[in-house]
Amino acid sequence: EVTDEEIESDPRVVYTLSGLLAINAMLSVAGNSLVVYTFIQERPLGASLRVILTHLAITNLIIAGIGEPMVVISGFSMKWVFGEMGRAFEAFIVTSCGLMAMSLLGLVSIERYVRVTPRQSFTMSEPTAVKACTGLWIFTTAYASLPFYGIAAWKGEGIGISNSISWQTEKVEDFVYIIVMMATGYFIPLFIIAFCYNRILFFVKQAVDVYEEKITVEHGETTMETNLTVNATENAPSSNANTPGQKVLSVADTEDGPSASSIRDGGVIHENSKPPNIIKAAERKISHLVAVIIMSFFISWTPYMIVNLLVTFDENHVFSKGIHATVPAFLAKTCTLWSPIIYCAMNGEVRVANMKTLN
Repeated sequence: EVTDEEIESDPRVVYTLSGLLAINAMLSVAGNSLVVYTFIQERPLGASLRVILTHLAITNLIIAGIGEPMVVISGFSMKWVFGEMGRAFEAFIVTSCGLMAMSLLGLVSIERYVRVTPRQSFTMSEPTAVKACTGLWIFTTAYASLPFYGIAAWKGEGIGISNSISWQTEKVEDFVYIIVMMATGYFIPLFIIAFCYNRILFFVKQAVDVYEEKITVEHGETTMETNLTVNATENAPSSNANTPGQKVLSVADTEDGPSASSIRDGGVIHENSKPPNIIKAAERKISHLVAVIIMSFFISWTPYMIVNLLVTFDENHVFSKGIHATVPAFLAKTCTLWSPIIYCAMNGEVRVANMKTLN
């Protein structure tokens, strides 16, 4: 078992990891603080999405502002310096907020899915988003606190400068606790993210194929949007006076993809026989964004989950110690930096709001 004794590892490796984590923590605190302040001041995006992303930024701030500095200090000291109480505190903070962040990523995917894709009977309003976030906070905090009451335990990971629950156990209740945590903290959010963004991408491709032949392109100037003017009367009977005139399909420079307000309504695009290269570019942008979202999830969490699975089922405890068990734990902490980059820095509307805040 890892104790507070000095770490038996190459100091250069530990210092390098600690230095990189320190940079990650500083950038995460700066980026997520800007997101929270901008959302309060400028109120970009829809209300429900803004609520979820604000909670996500707060979660990242707690990890980057409390948990990661404790790990960095211990890394440069070449030992865990905060004692067993500090170990339990850091492990609880990272575990509860990590579960919350993963759950919120899944909730963002659901919000985007019900907003963008057609024929959804459920809509996520601001009160619904607030209730969902509150429920997730209660669940993740309560579930992460169970080691304080004798179910599983807190323990140092790898070389002992970061902490989590003990993935090695022989008790049935501890094993069930670990499996449920893996399911709720990794596999279920991964399935939700993959499913929702796959359906969004499929819907965008389908809409582009349908409208590709007849498109009028205009350029937005502030949020880099591409507005596709949709003429819903082109194929309608001329005697129908109640047919709506035009609708606008907005393929924004965001993760939203096409605006739900347009494609859902099944309009027919206005005249233009030239190939819509800019629409293809928008489609590629959405495809790349979906790839980045899923890739960031895999990069941050998959190595950590694989190691923990090996530790859980490895009776010889080969994978539970050493630097090879520490690197995935450090990699998982980069999730605090990915979120503001993907969901805010890559979003045109939020970029404009951030610039207003900074100016």
